[in-house]
Amino acid sequence: MPDKEECCQQVLTCHVRALRRDVNEVIKLLKILVDERRSEDAPFTSAPAPAPEREPEPEPVNSRREVLTDRETQVFQLLVTGMSNHQIGRRLGITERTVKNKLHTIYRKIGVSGRAEAIAQHFGTPDRHDGSSD
Repeated sequence: MPDKEECCQQVLTCHVRALRRDVNEVIKLLKILVDERRSEDAPFTSAPAPAPEREPEPEPVNSRREVLTDRETQVFQLLVTGMSNHQIGRRLGITERTVKNKLHTIYRKIGVSGRAEAIAQHFGTPDRHDGSSD
């Protein structure tokens, strides 16, 4: 007969698996929404969009990593795994408030408005709607 700890571990394992499935479904839905939004923004003609007048600056291959500090990168990596602010704070040894501040800075730097959009952008296509990076 399994002891209480084994039972708790089994229950937790089931919940984690269910949570992973849910997170994967949310990510799939976010990808669909991002793709639909991009297709709505695209013109309805089959002709390619005209080239911009000014020559665009080349974007580094891994630009998101270059604009984020090391700590912001750590927070972002944990964010895309589905961790809550509280979990991220505990993992990194920082307060939940600091995590929130870091996330707001990250959102601004990568040009998104929130957690879901940041995750969708991370798992979606690398190109962005506009070329700005503030």
